[in-house]
Amino acid sequence: MTRRVFIPAVLALAAAALLGACKATDRAGNTSAAAPKAGANPAVNAPAGTTEVHADGVRRVTVAELQKMLEDGSAVLYDTRAKTAYDAEHIRSAGSIPYDEVLNRAGELPKDKTLVFYCT
Repeated sequence: MTRRVFIPAVLALAAAALLGACKATDRAGNTSAAAPKAGANPAVNAPAGTTEVHADGVRRVTVAELQKMLEDGSAVLYDTRAKTAYDAEHIRSAGSIPYDEVLNRAGELPKDKTLVFYCT
């Protein structure tokens, strides 16, 4: 029973922490096109169903939104913790790409889906 509560809570907190901590830069160090311009209201350009878009332009989703996106196949989930932590326990259907490997493995990421990264 505690797993049913623990995993969604960890997912929500981890996704918010990781996405908030990530830099909005590409491999060349350019700022992301999704990042808002100074003074812009990021919520104006937010995708439908977005619960929150922070000043960094990164969309945050709720656990319920993530579940729906995973069920309809519009998103993929990645655990960015070390491989040993992933092997010990991870969210079902999550792939493993440790944080320090994300840039080097960006070519493996699907371009037609919403990418959701989490860690703990």
